Amino acid sequence: MRKIELIVLMLSVLISLYGCKEEERIDILDESAPAPLPLTEVSVTPKHGGAVLHYQIPKDKNLLCVKAVYEINPGQFNETKASIYLDSLVLKGFGSNKTTQVKVVTVGRNGKESEPLMVDVTPLTPVVDYVASSFQVKRAIGGVKISYDNNDSKENLTYVLLTKKSETDEWSEVRKFYSSLKEGTHTQRGMEAVETNVGVYVTDRWGNSSDTVCSIVTPVFEEEIPKPFAHKEVAGDNWTPGAPNFGIENLWDGRWDIDAQFIYATAKNTPIPQSFTIDLKHKVEITRIVEHQRPKYTYLDTSVKEFELWGTCVDMPNGDTNHPDWIPLGRFSFYQPSGQTGNPTEEDFQYGNVDGENFEFLDENGDPKPTPPVRYLRWRTYETWNGATEMGEVLIAELEVYGKIVD
Repeated sequence: MRKIELIVLMLSVLISLYGCKEEERIDILDESAPAPLPLTEVSVTPKHGGAVLHYQIPKDKNLLCVKAVYEINPGQFNETKASIYLDSLVLKGFGSNKTTQVKVVTVGRNGKESEPLMVDVTPLTPVVDYVASSFQVKRAIGGVKISYDNNDSKENLTYVLLTKKSETDEWSEVRKFYSSLKEGTHTQRGMEAVETNVGVYVTDRWGNSSDTVCSIVTPVFEEEIPKPFAHKEVAGDNWTPGAPNFGIENLWDGRWDIDAQFIYATAKNTPIPQSFTIDLKHKVEITRIVEHQRPKYTYLDTSVKEFELWGTCVDMPNGDTNHPDWIPLGRFSFYQPSGQTGNPTEEDFQYGNVDGENFEFLDENGDPKPTPPVRYLRWRTYETWNGATEMGEVLIAELEVYGKIVD
């Protein structure tokens, strides 16, 4: 038996040694192969700031990709490639709508290029100019608001806000906003409520810039209502925390940056709609509130998705919001910038947790319209991001209130 075991062991060693023998390299590149067949016909679909080239892939086993080389601005060239599994090539970054010759070649696996096919391309208006043409610059609560709706290509763009100093007549940069959304609104806060010259322009990753759109605006005055607030017990409210450290006082503790701490969370068996009331300790014409979502559950789980606000100055208000004691202030829905429900992005996290989402009080034209003076603010949750509308936990990390103190 021991002889058999020894023989098996020796055979195993021999097989292992044979398997470790270096195999000869198989070279898959044929350096002697000719350049692949060129494209014979290309159709062009113009786009803003670019175009799409359509073609038929040549039947050539050596073909690796199709490449286009083109001048997007004087002296500035761009190169785009597409694999053999695609029948189109997207050109981007043009700084004008002038007709440009594009060199299109096929590239072999050995790097050799075919004879070029020259294609005339006339892009539509550059993306930056097209987006800038839709700019709306309006006064905002505590600052200025920039809106646009023309980024159909969803390019990564930078929106640059400027202000002019009246004493020197010079423009200075205030802030840059970054977004690839088709449409959006950017708001700059913290500006004085005085007549201000503002300008905004947009740039792309290729260095193209639009003209500056200028406007004169007077921001609406506001100040942050000082904390701490206080809890106001009103009949019909449901504020019982799900755990001792999740009390309502966490709504104004100034912290929203650590998950599972410094948050307000109700019990999981609390009926929805559920409400709570806070005492601002002042009569306030409210311009906006800011809600910070829990870090780990931004746009997820039991974070608030839809809510309603009511206000009153009555010290002992009736518990029924249909009673004349209460002033309806509005019903609001949360906005997820990426639109990817259930899959929050870094942009979503920045917007919903770090910066906090703003809920402004506006008129039917979208202009600022502060609330009547109120001292007590009642929040009523109607839905959370997990779809709960009848019973469940409600999570809020922090609330901020802005406006004008009038007492």
